[in-house]
Amino acid sequence: MNIISQYQIEWKGNQYTNKSSRRGHAPSIIVNHITEGSSDSTISWFTSSTNKVSSAHFLVSKVGRIYQFVKIEDSAWANGIRSSEYHRATAPIVQEKGVNPNWYSVSIEHEGIYRDTRGELTKEQLAATIWLHGYIIDYVKKNWNVDMPADRKHIIGHYEIDPVRKPFCPGEKYPFERIISALKDVSEIELTDIKGHWAEPYIKRGVEAGLLNGYPDGSFRPNQYVTRAELAAVMVKLLDLEK
Repeated sequence: MNIISQYQIEWKGNQYTNKSSRRGHAPSIIVNHITEGSSDSTISWFTSSTNKVSSAHFLVSKVGRIYQFVKIEDSAWANGIRSSEYHRATAPIVQEKGVNPNWYSVSIEHEGIYRDTRGELTKEQLAATIWLHGYIIDYVKKNWNVDMPADRKHIIGHYEIDPVRKPFCPGEKYPFERIISALKDVSEIELTDIKGHWAEPYIKRGVEAGLLNGYPDGSFRPNQYVTRAELAAVMVKLLDLEK
């Protein structure tokens, strides 16, 4: 089968979106946030000329749309704290690095209001953010040759960096373990003929999402033409996901 399920990332950053250099640091953690507002209001704020204080790399909406404001090569203004506050962070990596977390983090905002969701994601949002986490991990490996493990040391919440000002970000119901489990399941997929293929990471994401599967002999046959039956099967799964 050669059908690849892939989300589209919509670029929303503009000349007003806050960003800065990584100061030579490679991205090594993903920090998850809750917007405390709608996707529209978040997009408006991150592209406003009056916003001089914050930004994020990505935003995942409740319906599963993914927006990007800052290139991964740059720092977003989402996780910065003063050096005098590093000792308050509960994330071990903040203590280990001893520098501004913005320099080595990739930030993801999730549409939601804490008092309503406690950080819980919609089904569409969860599927999209699992894919996005995988995309970021693959991107960092490709561009920095840095492995970002799918674990709770490297996939964290804003509250673990700033527990004083952001104690409920993204919320106690945020599905860290579900995301990490899905990413680990992807890494354990063994298909005999996709190693080194340009589409390997996307094939694995599609298999993990339940949209794709290999053949009984353990192959995937990535360059083989898709049949009408195979295409129909994928479309049925996509329609079910939308429901």
